[in-house]
Amino acid sequence: MVGASNSVSSSFVDGQGIARIVGMTCIVGFVVDMTALVFPLGAGTAWRVGLLLQMGDRSIVLLIGIALLIYSAWESQGLRKLLAYLSLGLGAFFLLMGMLVVRDSFALYSQTIANIGNQVSQLETQVEASRSNPEITANATEDDFTNAVRAIETQAETLRQNAKTSITRSGVASTSNFAVVGISLLSLGRLSAGAKGRGGMRSTKKMRR
Repeated sequence: MVGASNSVSSSFVDGQGIARIVGMTCIVGFVVDMTALVFPLGAGTAWRVGLLLQMGDRSIVLLIGIALLIYSAWESQGLRKLLAYLSLGLGAFFLLMGMLVVRDSFALYSQTIANIGNQVSQLETQVEASRSNPEITANATEDDFTNAVRAIETQAETLRQNAKTSITRSGVASTSNFAVVGISLLSLGRLSAGAKGRGGMRSTKKMRR
C-alpha cells in the first residue's frame, strides 16, 4: 500500500513538472505572438480591431497555459492563489476586451461605409464631369452615362454588403472567443482560490479519522 501511494505521489509530481513546462511554453508563446503583433505600434480603429481579433484567436493558448500552471502549483497554496488572482484579473480583462471589440466593430463598419460613400461620390462626380467633355460625349450616349452610374451604385452596394458580412462575422467570432475564455479564466480563478491542495485534503482526512 505504501509503495502504491508513493508511486501515485511520484506520478503526480512528474505530471506537475510536465504541466509547468507546457504551461510556461503556452504563456511565453502567447506573449511573444502578441508582442510581434503590437509592434510596430499603429493607430486607428482598423488597427485596434485587427489586433483584438488576433488576440481573441490566440486566447485559448493563454487559458491552457494558466490552467496548467495552476495545476503544477496546486500543492503550493501561496503560488496557487497568486495564479488564481492572475486568472481572475485576466478573465475580467478579456471580458472587457470582448465589449471593446463590439464597440470597435460598429465604429469600423461606420468608417467603411463612409469611405465607400466618399468613393461613390467621387466616381459619380467624374461621370457627371464627363457629360460636359466633348471628346467623351462624341463616343458615348446618355444611356452609357446612366449605365455607368448604375454600375457604380451596384458595386457600392456589393461592397457595403461584403463589409457588413465580413466585419460582423469577425466581430462575433472574436467576441465569442473573449467571452468564453474570459468566463473560463474567472471560473478557474475562483476554483483555484478556494480549493485546497492534496496536503490539506490529507490533513482533513486524518482529523476525521
